[in-house]
Amino acid sequence: MVAIDTTSWRDETGKILRKIGNECGDGASYQEVRAESYSMLEKRMGVSLKQRLTNKRRRMAEEGVCKSKRDKLNYLDIIAEDKKLIEGYMAIVKEMAIKYGVA
Repeated sequence: MVAIDTTSWRDETGKILRKIGNECGDGASYQEVRAESYSMLEKRMGVSLKQRLTNKRRRMAEEGVCKSKRDKLNYLDIIAEDKKLIEGYMAIVKEMAIKYGVA
């Protein structure tokens, strides 16, 4: 069973997804695995990460945040803002670890 701590969930989910990517093949498969995890999260939780990211960047622009900082935002930053999304994402990564046989 895979255990993920709620305080360091970003690092731990990243490690698990990297292991899955390595099991599946080359470095490109890591991107596919991460994209699959986001897609599963969107379906399960009924959210659009792309839309949330766009809205967040727009709000930051209105607040006068520099463009480089806005461009560095990613889906994990959006997930980190919502406790329910964090829990859902951790559950999905755990399921993927079991599915791909990564401990």
